[in-house]
Amino acid sequence: MAKITGVICDWAGTTVDFGSLSPVAAFAKAFEAYGHTVSFEEIRTYMGMLKYDHTLALLEHTKERFRASFGRLPAPEDAKAIYGTFETALFETLADYAVPIKGAVAFAQFLHEEKIHLGSTTGYTPQMMEIVAPEAAKHGFMPAAIIAPRKGLLGRPHPYLIYQNAIMLGCYPLWRVVKIGDTVSDMQEGRNAGCWCVGVSVSGNEMGLSEADVAALDTPTYETKKARAVQTLETAGAHLVIDGIWHAKEAIERIERWIQEGHLPHETKETLCN
Repeated sequence: MAKITGVICDWAGTTVDFGSLSPVAAFAKAFEAYGHTVSFEEIRTYMGMLKYDHTLALLEHTKERFRASFGRLPAPEDAKAIYGTFETALFETLADYAVPIKGAVAFAQFLHEEKIHLGSTTGYTPQMMEIVAPEAAKHGFMPAAIIAPRKGLLGRPHPYLIYQNAIMLGCYPLWRVVKIGDTVSDMQEGRNAGCWCVGVSVSGNEMGLSEADVAALDTPTYETKKARAVQTLETAGAHLVIDGIWHAKEAIERIERWIQEGHLPHETKETLCN
């Protein structure tokens, strides 16, 4: 019986940092300090990318507002200055947002018992992960591979971080690997690599709320926000969308049933569910 051989998880918003709050706050602070305000919604549009690329994308997205304020279009020097402030702000809070989301440790244990490798990709730099990963490990979440973008290794939406995971973990073919993440770029990364893709809605970037704020929502607002998040992730390529990592075991079991029925990741969600 063909089984899943590997699962590659994202970090912020998926396995740690409910709501993916830390990078959003740091970006907002960095842009505001530079005199160029960007909204939380704009910041979240590009979440999951390498953080310097994220900075460039935000400047490109808001270049006409930048021109109105500064009398010129943004230049690489602007991106470097803003990113420097962002990085400083992020490093100050990273450890506070590295506690595993509920269900992450239990899911890792399930994968271990099933002899399924657990890897990870991220939009954080290797230096950032030197803070996040050890802190998460204190609480029992320790992927066997932690691959971050760096010079010579392009991040999302390119598939190369997943390829590196597959090499380190010995997971192949990639149609037996599942990517789990909370952003559009996570789903694009997984699709580009030829993996199954599971989106995370409630705990992730698309909802963009802390666990306490989610719990405080009235039912109609919660359902509306969740539906919007699900639609965004499905449009980006998710085969399945779950509330959070606490439902990932059921997602793996469902994908294994699809594989047993002869399905492959290049198929659409509509084809699989017919």
